[in-house]
Amino acid sequence: MNRILRSFGCWLLAISIPLAQTGCTRSPSGAENESADNWILDTGFKRGAMVFHPIPGAARVSGKLDFGRDLDGLKSEWIVSQWNSKSDIAKITGKRDGKRYTYENASKTLAVADDGTVILRVDTGEEYEAPRVRPTDPWVHLYLEQRYGSPYRLADRDDLRLRFQARITESESLMPPEQYDPGLHASIAVFYLIVGDLSGSGDFLNFCVPIYDNRHDVPPGEWHIDSGFNPAGDTHKLIYTLDGGGLYDSPTGDGQWHSVDVGLKPHIEQALEIAKQNGYFDGVSYSELGLEAIYIGWEVPGVFRSAMQIRDMALF
Repeated sequence: MNRILRSFGCWLLAISIPLAQTGCTRSPSGAENESADNWILDTGFKRGAMVFHPIPGAARVSGKLDFGRDLDGLKSEWIVSQWNSKSDIAKITGKRDGKRYTYENASKTLAVADDGTVILRVDTGEEYEAPRVRPTDPWVHLYLEQRYGSPYRLADRDDLRLRFQARITESESLMPPEQYDPGLHASIAVFYLIVGDLSGSGDFLNFCVPIYDNRHDVPPGEWHIDSGFNPAGDTHKLIYTLDGGGLYDSPTGDGQWHSVDVGLKPHIEQALEIAKQNGYFDGVSYSELGLEAIYIGWEVPGVFRSAMQIRDMALF
């Protein structure tokens, strides 16, 4: 796997914010439609979602999405982050739309169907005055997150696996061809696992399972250190992206459902070794790693209209 210097990476500074500040807690065992083996909690969004203000890294709660349910006394497992957006999804009035509940405006959509399918849409033509011209220019993110105050020890699972199904239902460039620069402009869908050192060093790495990248039929593997482009939001930690060639057998932007079922241990071990070669996780073994958070959604540094659906998420 090659190191790629000019690559987009997520801004995850807020990962160190205590869970109590987000209003998220572990659910009691036996929660509705929730498997005790699944580390991804409340996949049906029965307890809604907290919303963070669009300012990157601020981790300031601006509201809560209830998806049309009475959430009195319930604390959400999910967080919606919407970095660098002009609008706040917490200010949108949700509505029942057939078999799903939807929050939508011109620039973004979050909807959850009765069967648990999640829809995430972004239209950055509503966000950018003009295409980005510098690597340091901020870009739009729309993420669903979970953060675990007591991280899950990876070694507690003999064969740690991630499963989900996803499809890209829309990906349209809104940029004139002469303005498009693939080094600056893209539409990328990702599933991040934030893996940290349980022994207390504070080290973590960003482990990415790619879903879609408009620049490739199948997203390639790569790694880089998240630093130098966005001083206000860089983590200065490793971002390791799994090679999509081992996950998908056809272009991920073809509008069809694609199933991911991947054993994570050997790939995380490889990411850990690369992190050590770059000065992180000194003396730390796989048995000392824990899952601190997950991030699922869009990073859109270009001017695109993009939408995806994701369902059947499980990490066990």
